[in-house]
Amino acid sequence: MSAVLASPAPASPAPASPAPASPAPAVFDLRDPAFHADPHAFAPRMHALGPVQRDSTGVWLVTGHPEARAILTSPRHGRDPRRWPGYAQVRPYLADSTLERSVERWMLMNDPPVHTRLRRLAGNAFAPGALRDLRAAIDATAAELIARLPADGRFDLMRDFAQPFPVRVIGDLLGLPAADFAQGKAWSDALALVVEPAASRKAREASDRAAAGMLDYLRDALAQRRARRSDDLIGRMLDAQAADGVTSDDELLANLMLMFVAGHETTTNLIGNGMLCLLRHPPALARLRADQALLPGAIEEMLRYEGSVTVVARIAHEDIDLGAARIRAGDLMYCLTGIANRDPRVFADPARFDIARAPNPHLAFGGGVHYCIGAPLARLEAEIAFTRLFARFPALRLAAEPVRWRPLVNLRGLAALELCGGAPAPGSVGPGA
Repeated sequence: MSAVLASPAPASPAPASPAPASPAPAVFDLRDPAFHADPHAFAPRMHALGPVQRDSTGVWLVTGHPEARAILTSPRHGRDPRRWPGYAQVRPYLADSTLERSVERWMLMNDPPVHTRLRRLAGNAFAPGALRDLRAAIDATAAELIARLPADGRFDLMRDFAQPFPVRVIGDLLGLPAADFAQGKAWSDALALVVEPAASRKAREASDRAAAGMLDYLRDALAQRRARRSDDLIGRMLDAQAADGVTSDDELLANLMLMFVAGHETTTNLIGNGMLCLLRHPPALARLRADQALLPGAIEEMLRYEGSVTVVARIAHEDIDLGAARIRAGDLMYCLTGIANRDPRVFADPARFDIARAPNPHLAFGGGVHYCIGAPLARLEAEIAFTRLFARFPALRLAAEPVRWRPLVNLRGLAALELCGGAPAPGSVGPGA
């Protein structure tokens, strides 16, 4: 689950706040297909230009790791997009739509004290201690899905495992019927695009329809839980709502929507991106297979090297100096966490995939009060997924190159990852061999 979603951005560039007389030219265009294909190729140039720059639309781009960490952890900056002056021009994507109203109620689109109250709804459901009780059930789900994969044939890891696995986990956690998971996934795919800085109007309209459908579905689920108490996450969030006496049903529904969407989208990408990293670095994969005690550290390196999210937004609440930049209250800042996680000032040889890297202070889960509430669940799911995949497939390899990335700016993930489970035929050499 990600708490690092990017703020909505204008369909046509709009100024964030009064810009300097001569703002710096754009360093690159987030919509550039080359950036979608490999944002890390831009890292050396970005770091050479300095840790904080301003693009031609007036948005600050923060590429330095210390600077991004400072912004993400400081109470002097916030997440509520309504505190950005340019939001008045951005919000009318669909006027006063279900989508816009719902997103504005998400906990990660609010600052304290509202954020604190909404985050409390989930209680300790994602704490490591609570997740230990769920480990056996999550492992059983992974084992069931992996058992369906052909032992010696070709399959798409994304379609056949990385996508359905976390959907089933979060669906079970919420107490939703398994028969409804496919519909929930379809809604979620459309809703996830709300965090894309350059989402088209057509995509936003699809997101709005998905928001309406999911809210109707969740409203029925709330009615059922109120009629008959359940010990799932929905039931516990209802108890928290009753205890605080402030949270509205609209706020509760919006954050249940968020739980489902964020509860699987980035975990899917962690599994896919991480597997690709391993298959493209055979010595690392061999080392991990030989010593699976390295797996927790390897997952951290997957998150740093090829994280699921590349942009985290903040709005300055007051004037600040950051490096050579003077950032004004109300300015919009994009922390490019994927670039910051390659900062040579913090990570030795940052372009090297090192499963034993330590320390590894990556920013894949954001920081501060908005640090990803679902980070422990994502780590647990990834650990179980890789353990089960290694056990099932002793000779897993890439079946097709080049791989296909989804054409998105913020959500870094694969459209497909074709793999072969069996060893190659004698004398043959295939992709990734």
